[in-house]
Amino acid sequence: MHSDTERFTAVVAAQPTHPCPPAGRSAAGHVPGGTFGAGRYRLLHCCGGTPAMEFWHGRDVVTGHDVGLTVLDGHVRGLVDVDEVFARTVWMFGVHSPALARIVDMVDTGAGGVVVAEWQSSCSLAAAASVLSSRSEAARAARPLTEAMRVAHRAGDVLGLETPDRLRIGARGELYLAFPGALPSADRFADVRGLAAALRGLVTGGGGVTAPVW
Repeated sequence: MHSDTERFTAVVAAQPTHPCPPAGRSAAGHVPGGTFGAGRYRLLHCCGGTPAMEFWHGRDVVTGHDVGLTVLDGHVRGLVDVDEVFARTVWMFGVHSPALARIVDMVDTGAGGVVVAEWQSSCSLAAAASVLSSRSEAARAARPLTEAMRVAHRAGDVLGLETPDRLRIGARGELYLAFPGALPSADRFADVRGLAAALRGLVTGGGGVTAPVW
């Protein structure tokens, strides 16, 4: 396992510390440098998304710490109840698990909302797939997240894994939920399908995964 950790650490270390922002706007109209929460949380780089939300690597300008931002957009508010997203996500506060990024804040922007989570050194699933050599390695990487999903489902909760874009691989080689924020439509079946899609992407080198842009 030590050699596995070294391989993932090398992949994570190879990623740029301050990636160059992509040109233009995201699908929802956001740009690197934009802010939320009265200017506290700054967008750095878009890591993917769905029609209902976007996932951003960001920074807390007050603490100087990097954060993961799950952004619910204003023009999506009619489709997604932000208050319900918060209500379905609040149980993750205080949960300490290598499979779940710890939530530090949830901000109602008036036109939408943002779930703020701790950021850790990590890489996209597509980048991680380059150092995974077998299905057993992919399964081992997903073991903590699989257990977290089992515990959540037993308690009547869901993780919200409807898209692999929510997931990243940490430096220790563990698949984890980097961008929490369960949609009203999230259910156990979506969790299972999302985890299966992530595993397929890891095994096939990114196939089936919407690869985040660094």
